[in-house]
Amino acid sequence: MEESFKPLSVSVSQLFGDPKTLYRIPQYQRPYKWVNEQVEQLWDDVFDAYENNVDNYFLGSVITAKNSDESGYIDVVDGQQRLTTLMILFCVLRDNYEDINIDDNGNPFTVDIDAIKAAISLNNRNKRLKLFTHLNHQSDFLKTILEDGATSTIESVTKTQLKNDQEPVYKFRNTAIIFKEKLASLDSEARGKFVNYLFNRVQLIRIDCSNRDFAIKLFQVLNDRGIDLTAADLIKSYLIGLLNSRYKDDKELLKNYEQNFIADWHNMEEIMKNSDLNLSELFTMYEYYLLANNPKKSLTEELQELFKKEDPNKVVANLKDFASLYDEKIVNTNSKIIYSLRYIRWGMYWKTITMTAFTEKYKYVDELLRELRRFYYLSWIAGKTLSQIKQTSFNVIKAIKDNKHINYIKKIFENKLEKDKIIVLVKENLKSREIDEETWIKPLLLLIEYELTDNSVPHFIKIEKDIQLEHILPKKYEQYKEWGYITDKVAGIWLRSVANLTLLSGKKNVEAANSPFQTKMEVYSSGKEKNTTSFRVSQHILDDYKNGKFNKKWDEVALKDRWQWFIENFERVLNIDCDDLKKQGRPE
Repeated sequence: MEESFKPLSVSVSQLFGDPKTLYRIPQYQRPYKWVNEQVEQLWDDVFDAYENNVDNYFLGSVITAKNSDESGYIDVVDGQQRLTTLMILFCVLRDNYEDINIDDNGNPFTVDIDAIKAAISLNNRNKRLKLFTHLNHQSDFLKTILEDGATSTIESVTKTQLKNDQEPVYKFRNTAIIFKEKLASLDSEARGKFVNYLFNRVQLIRIDCSNRDFAIKLFQVLNDRGIDLTAADLIKSYLIGLLNSRYKDDKELLKNYEQNFIADWHNMEEIMKNSDLNLSELFTMYEYYLLANNPKKSLTEELQELFKKEDPNKVVANLKDFASLYDEKIVNTNSKIIYSLRYIRWGMYWKTITMTAFTEKYKYVDELLRELRRFYYLSWIAGKTLSQIKQTSFNVIKAIKDNKHINYIKKIFENKLEKDKIIVLVKENLKSREIDEETWIKPLLLLIEYELTDNSVPHFIKIEKDIQLEHILPKKYEQYKEWGYITDKVAGIWLRSVANLTLLSGKKNVEAANSPFQTKMEVYSSGKEKNTTSFRVSQHILDDYKNGKFNKKWDEVALKDRWQWFIENFERVLNIDCDDLKKQGRPE
C-alpha cells in the first residue's frame, strides 16, 4: 500500500538536483508575491548562518503532490515562494558569475557553473520549476529569469509596479535585482564559499504526498498551527481539491473547470483589492449569511462543511457575485445611511445583515437600513458589547432569508431594546457631563451631520485625525478674560457635555483651540484656509453668532439652546422620544 506522505530531509543541492523530480506551481496557488522584505530576510538568514558556520541550517518545508498527468512534474502545494526565490538566485549566479568556484578543484562538493545550471534545468532541457499560477506567468518567468542571460541586464522596477499582485513579472525582476546587488557586494572567494554553503548545508524538509487531496489536507493542518496563510487560501485549496476529486477521470474537463475557477477567483481578488475588507473577512460575512446563526467551528471548517456537496465552480461564482454586490452597495454607495453605519464598531454584523438584504432582494431594504442603524447606534451609546448584540443580528439575518415582513424585524429590535433597557441607558449616557471621550460621540455628530445635509450626492466623511471634536467653550477658558462670564460651576456642568461639542477640520480646530468665542467664530467663518467650516453642525453655531443671538456670547443660555438643538436632532435621526431630556434642559 502506498504511503500517504513521505518526509525527506534534503539539502538545496538535493532538492534541485534530483534527476527524477521537476516542480510546478499549480493554478490554485497564489502568484509570486515576495518583495524586498521577504527576499532580504531569506538572504540575511542564510548569510548569517554561513558567516556563523551553522551546520545544516533549516530553511523550511516544501509540500508536494503527485500529478495525475504524465508530464513528470509534481505540484508544489506549499513552499512555492521560497522555491521561486531560490530559482531566481540560481539564474542570477548563472548569468553573472560564470567563473564561480572555477579554481576550487580540491573540494568534491564545490558548486560550479555546471552544478548551478543543473539546478535550473534537468539535462539542459527541462526547466526544474514551472509556474502555472496564471496563463502568462510561466512565459514571463521564462523570459525574465529562466532563459540563459535573462538576468544579465534587468530593467528597474517602480513601487507602483511592485504593488501589482496579479503581474508577478515585476517581483521576479525586483528579486533578481536584489540578489545581483547582494552578490556583487562579496568578493570572489566569499561568493564561492557562500554558494557552496547554500547548496550543501542549507536543509529543507520535503514532504511528498501520494495525491493532491492529501497534500492539501496536510497543508491545512500545518497551517492551522500558525504558518502565515489566510482562511481564504485554505478555502481556495479545499475547493480546488473538490474540483480535482469530482473530475479526476476527465483530464480535459478538469483543466477547463480549473481555468474557469481560477479566472473567477482572480476576478474576485481584483474586486476586493481596493475594498475595506480582505478576502477572509468577505468569507466570514458570507459564512454568517449562509448559516444565519453563530458559527460553532472555525471559518474554514464551517465553509468546508457548507461547500462539500456543492459544485466548486458555482461556489466561487457565487462568492464573486457576493464580492461585486458588496463593492457596489457598501464600498461605492452614496447612501447616507450606509455612510453612518460604517462608523459602527461591529462592522461584520451590520454588513452581513445589509448584504443579506441585498442578496435576497429584500422588499423592505430601505426601512430595514433605518431600523438597523437605529438599533446599532442605540446599543453602542448604551454601552453594549458585541456579545450582547450578536444573537439579535443573527436573528435578523434569518428573518430576512425567511422573507419576514419588516414589522417582524422591527419587533426583534424592539424586544431587545426593551429587554436590555437600552433606551434608559442611552438617555443616562447622553445627559452625562463627560461625553467628550466616548467613542460614539464623533460618529453621532456625523450621523446628525448627514441628516442635516440635502439630498444631493453626499460623500463619506472619514473619521481621521483631520476631523476633530471641538469644545466650543474651550477647556482652558480661564486663560482668556473674554470668557470671564463663564463661572467654574457653569463650566463644570457644560464643558464636556453634548451641548458644547461640535466638529471641525483638524486645521480649523488647531486655529480655534482655546481661543475667545469671537476668535473661534472668525475661524469657523474663514480662518487661514479662507473658507467656512463645511459641517452643518458647526455652521448652526456660526449662523446664530452672525445673527447676534445670545449677544454673540457662548454663555449658559447659548449652551441650553444648543442642548435643545442637539436632543431634537438626536430624537429625529434615531426615532426616540426625548421629551424628558428636553424638559430637563441640561446635563447632570
